[in-house]
Amino acid sequence: MTNVHNILTKYWGYTSFKPMQEEVIASVLDGKDTVALLPTGGGKSLCFQVPALAMEGICIVVSPLVALMGDQINSLKERGIKALKLTGGISFDELNTLLDNALYGNYKFLYLSPERLQQEIVQNYIKQMNVNLIAVDEAHCISQWGNDFRPAYKNITVLREIHPLVPIIALTATATPEVLEDTISELRMELPVIFKNSFVRENLSYQVYKENDKLYRAEQLLKNNSGSAIVYVRNRKGTIEISDQLNSLGISATFYHGGISAKEKAQRLESWRSGRVSTMVATNAFGMGIDHPNVRFVIHLQIPESLESYFQEAGRAGRDGEYSSAVLLYNDSDKMQVIKQFVESLPTTSDLKKIYRILNNYFQIPYGEGEFTKHNFSFSEFCKTYSLNTLLAYNALNNLDRLGVIQLSQEFGRKSIVEFLVSSEEVLNYFEKDVTASVIGKTILRIYGGIFEMPTAINLDFIASKTGQTIETIISVLKKLERDGLVEMMLQITDATLTFLVPREDEKTINVISRDVEALNRKKTAQVNSVLQYIENKKTCRSVQLVSYFGETTASKCGICSVCKTSSSNLSSKEMKHLAKQILALLEGEDLNSREISEKLTFAETDVLKAIHLLMDAEKIKSNPKKQYYLN
Repeated sequence: MTNVHNILTKYWGYTSFKPMQEEVIASVLDGKDTVALLPTGGGKSLCFQVPALAMEGICIVVSPLVALMGDQINSLKERGIKALKLTGGISFDELNTLLDNALYGNYKFLYLSPERLQQEIVQNYIKQMNVNLIAVDEAHCISQWGNDFRPAYKNITVLREIHPLVPIIALTATATPEVLEDTISELRMELPVIFKNSFVRENLSYQVYKENDKLYRAEQLLKNNSGSAIVYVRNRKGTIEISDQLNSLGISATFYHGGISAKEKAQRLESWRSGRVSTMVATNAFGMGIDHPNVRFVIHLQIPESLESYFQEAGRAGRDGEYSSAVLLYNDSDKMQVIKQFVESLPTTSDLKKIYRILNNYFQIPYGEGEFTKHNFSFSEFCKTYSLNTLLAYNALNNLDRLGVIQLSQEFGRKSIVEFLVSSEEVLNYFEKDVTASVIGKTILRIYGGIFEMPTAINLDFIASKTGQTIETIISVLKKLERDGLVEMMLQITDATLTFLVPREDEKTINVISRDVEALNRKKTAQVNSVLQYIENKKTCRSVQLVSYFGETTASKCGICSVCKTSSSNLSSKEMKHLAKQILALLEGEDLNSREISEKLTFAETDVLKAIHLLMDAEKIKSNPKKQYYLN
């Protein structure tokens, strides 16, 4: 263990481990199968990276998230550690070269997706490698009860067959007792040592408020925020709109979603991490692998689809141990929306049969054929052709993907991104010389108002319907505008590429997975119901509710959540000091009465009044004839 401390200091610059990391590492070094169930920010990656560096050979890391793989590999390379990854979209020759490097190049880590394990060439190379550890990240994905069940994860057991004596470490931040038991069984772990850290975050205040004007409440929270913040919304359009609104209110913000380019993602992440921008407005595409300690607020403006995802996202606040808040704002329409989107639109077995049948007809796949054939796929065109409900069709396709019938590329659901780089005057002058460009360009300008200010998602099908031009003509015009330096764009000609993974057998294909379909639907309904129960339960401590969901039944009241603060006006001295500090910060900017102070803070009004009286007694503040308070 002296060696692992040296490794920790040499490569990461730390002098000590976080709670439970050292025990997990010792278990792995003893050659035992190990489960590390640590909350977000608990330092899971070091639990396999450090012991892998302490042993001869290479560590195989299975991860479902390409972006997270990239982040971890970049982090390892910055520390002088050799690591590589096998992702989609690489040629056979490139795959061969990467596997050669992994075998002969003294690499310490090989990251790959579970789908890659299905390839015989990958399995054959791994057989020849001196594998010292198998790490399964986001291990809950192997359980059909997990938050993000992935059938391909069941192929991980091939690593156990290839290297039966190599220990497996399974890592996850969110697993109910049922998921944990299923994960251990599916990975065929032998008498695993289970390390389960407490999910309680003593410095994190979970707050839930019913608000008609959610943006106003968010503004009050963020105006005096001295650190960073994340605001989660459900869709890409919302990230842009809320970001614009916050900027107009004087809160520096940018947005992040799955449809922006890798370059833009990196730039926005850097602006946020460096503090040039205080608030990141994002979909749930933002967060995995984002280890930023100075996040004071995580605010959800819509109801999340599960407590698993909410707990992970909320847990990105306060990783430095300082007092932070996870705030969920909702109204009655949000409750109806989450039921409509995630329960009422769940595809039944009958729905899947219909979608699968017409999908095969759409691509003219003969009965008994089509396995591993790849096709460009326009989701909007597909739905339009067959007059499909888009939400139901979208969920059905995702279920078919999740259950291993088809595979959709990561671009599924993305749109083309365009931004004008020159002034509107220059653009209009350019259009005078080109009639076709004028028709298409002016239509785009009319539809998408903010396209001069920021990269904007555009819908090629919609533009085609408005202009009467073909998509090919629109693409040609946009490419010409890009060559001439008027626009910058990331063109997504189709929504996705779609690969059929099994031969077409219509009803029989879906009948095989019908039980899984029903189980997924039951699970999704239960998850949504759990979120609604959490929101509506105003009697039980928010922290106790959350950790109980994950099987932790001995937690005490936190004393700082919205339930605890409402039910008791007796704050601890530490909390009262924190409240007083916030009041003083508010009064640095302007004179305020007690009601105005309460509106800008998340503490109970009785506590605010008590803190004001204490500050008055200490002569740190005074009041004027208008009953406003000001700094003394």
